[in-house]
This record gives sequence, structure tokens and C-alpha cells, in this order.
Amino acid sequence: MPTTTEKLPLLPLIMLAAATFMSITIEMLPTGLMHLMSPDLGVSDSQVGLLMSIFAFTVVITSTPLMALLHRVPKRILLVAVLTTFVVGTLLTSIAPTYSLIVLTRILTGIAHGVFWASVTAYTGTLVSRENLTKAVSITSGGGGLAFVLGVPLGTALGQFVGWRWTFVVLALSCLVVAVLLWFVLPRGADRVPVDTSPIEVQPAPGALGDPEQIGRAANLPPRPNRSMRMVVLTCILCALIMTGQYGFYSYISPYLLGPGSLPEPWLPAVLFGYGVAAAIATALTGTIFTGRPRIGFYVSAALMLIGGGLVALLPGQFALVIVGILVWGVSMGFMPVLLQSRLIAVSPNNQRDLASALYTSGFNLGIASGAYLGGLLLDDFGFSAPGAFYLTLIAGATIMSVIIDLRMKRRQDALRGGATPAQ
Repeated sequence: MPTTTEKLPLLPLIMLAAATFMSITIEMLPTGLMHLMSPDLGVSDSQVGLLMSIFAFTVVITSTPLMALLHRVPKRILLVAVLTTFVVGTLLTSIAPTYSLIVLTRILTGIAHGVFWASVTAYTGTLVSRENLTKAVSITSGGGGLAFVLGVPLGTALGQFVGWRWTFVVLALSCLVVAVLLWFVLPRGADRVPVDTSPIEVQPAPGALGDPEQIGRAANLPPRPNRSMRMVVLTCILCALIMTGQYGFYSYISPYLLGPGSLPEPWLPAVLFGYGVAAAIATALTGTIFTGRPRIGFYVSAALMLIGGGLVALLPGQFALVIVGILVWGVSMGFMPVLLQSRLIAVSPNNQRDLASALYTSGFNLGIASGAYLGGLLLDDFGFSAPGAFYLTLIAGATIMSVIIDLRMKRRQDALRGGATPAQ
């Protein structure tokens, strides 16, 4: 039993959280500035939404091969270089005169984003002991959650005052400050000693503020036959399906609220802020509410997604109900990522958690990319009602898929308890 308690290196962890905040804000800001970018660039809302798809697809395609090439580079240097690339890419976005050039800048920042997410969690593991891994990762990944609470709403509000281009300039300068501070704050040589990061769960945007491992710890985890890469793949498909629906609608929430939702433009930052706050509070409470009950939590979250998103999608003329729907939707998206990660932990073989986390991250980003792309196609062809219908269909489909998976798992559990030998 240890005689001393390790003190967390709070300053480096907070600065890594700030870097995560910048990374997610850069990724998601077009959702809040879409109504300003599209007329200025002379393109449709769906084309601005496509910038998110390009960004996310770039992450999926480039992160693994780039990390294979860069694995010998010290993570401290790599993280500062990635933040510097964010600065360059965001500044280029602010001055790009045409949409096609902005596409190129989003590819550049997408490459940096993939390297960042592949590095930051592993580097966090070099700063603390195994016992404090989950706590440290919850701090650093919490910056992603704050990006939804503060980053996107503040960026939207700033864009209304100074324009979208100056908003990207401010974001780039803020990112530069974080990069400089990282250089001086992160300890040199911390990642030279190999560390086992298998207990760390990769947390893509929005970053979870809760503890997914704690939620599943007290649960009746599935018997060993259900801990398999097959179940991991099914969980990742489930995640991709949910995120495709989510971002098929949420990517276009600003023009939807300002159009069919009849929301006054000055209210838009406050509404997005309300969504983010609701999500952050729900994320922080996920462990308290659903520890030992992750499956119940998943279905509660899915029901809230259908109720909240349904109010927004089906009753755009009812202003008060739309606001209520936005808040309920935010709560559901606070719960869901943590519960999906808890589900992943429950089915992941202990010796393949790194691979499971990588597949989960790919599924999450594929959902973002596919959702923004497909939602844009539907918006162009069928109008503002189509992304909402698409969202409800996919969330309902994901819920049905989860029921089928859980029923099959229950049958296998019952067979084991009855003394049957499961098929290998």
C-alpha cells in the first residue's frame, strides 16, 4: 500500500485541456458561423457543412499512417507543432478568398487534428501514474466539452460583431498563445519512458467530463464470450450510426434555427450556449446517475435524443418548445458519449483496448463526416425539414440495433448460466 499520494501535475494537464479546447473549437466553429460564411463565400449552407465532413474524413484517413511515421518524435514537440499548424491553417482560413481554398485549409487543420488526438491521450499517460490515468484524461479531455459550452457559442457571438473572418483570426491568435505556453509548461523528456496506456479511453469530441470506466465498473459486465472484437466492432458501428444522425442535423442547426425556427439572430449564441451548458452538466452527472446502470443510461439518452431532437425538428413554429427541445437534446448528448465509451469498455478484450479505442475514434469521426455530408445533400434536395427527419430515423434505427444486440447478449448470458458451452 503506497505511503504517499501522487500529486497531479495540474498545470500541464490544464494546458493540455486548453489545447483540446482549441482543437474542438476549430473543428466545430463552422456550425455556429454557417449563416455568416455561406453568403460571404457565395456558397450554400450545405457546402459550409461539407467543411466539417472534409475535416473529419481527413482525420480518419491520415491519423494512423502519420502517427506511424511520427512515432519517434517526442510528444511534447509534436503537440506544439500540431498547435502551430492549427494557427497557420486557421489564419489561412480567415484570409482565403474562395471556398475551394478554405477546403484546402480545412484539410490542413484536419491533418493536425488527427495527429493531436492520437498523441494527447498517450502523452497524458506519461505525466501520471496508472492509478491517476482516468482522472488525468478526464481533465485533458474536458477541454473538448468546454469547447461546446464556450468555444462555439462565443465564436458565434464574436462572428456577429466582427465577422467570421476576424473570428478565425482571434481563434488563431488564441491557439498561438496556447502553443507557446505548452512549450514552456510541458515537461521535457516525459514521454521517453514507455508507459502502458491501455486503461486510457480515447475521447473524441465532444470530450467527456465524466468517467466512463467508473460507470461500467459496478455494472454486471457481460461474460467473457461477449468481450470480443466482434462486439467492439458492433459498438463502433452503433456509435457511427448515432453520430451520423447527430451531425446530419446539428451541423445545420444555426441556419435551421434562424430560418424555420424563427429565432432572432442575436439569440443564436445564447441558444447554442444553453445547449452546451446542458450537455456539460449532463456529462458531469453521468457517472452519478448511471454508474452500474450503463444500459439503462443508453436507452434514457436515446429517448431524450428522440424527444429533444423531435421537438426541434417537428415543431419549428413553436418557439418555446424548440428552446426546450434544444436543452433536452443537449442533455442527451451530454450522456451519450460517456455511455458509449462505457459500453466499449464492457465489451473490449483487456489486451486489445488500444485497438478498440482507435476503432471507436474512427467510428466517431466517420459519423461526424458522414452526417455533415449526408445532411447537406438532404438539405439541398428537400429543404430544412430533411436533416431533422434523417436524424430521427438514424437515432431510432440505432436504438433498435442496440435492442437486438442486447437481446442476443442476454441469450448468451442465460446459456452460460444454464451450463451451456458458448460457441468459440
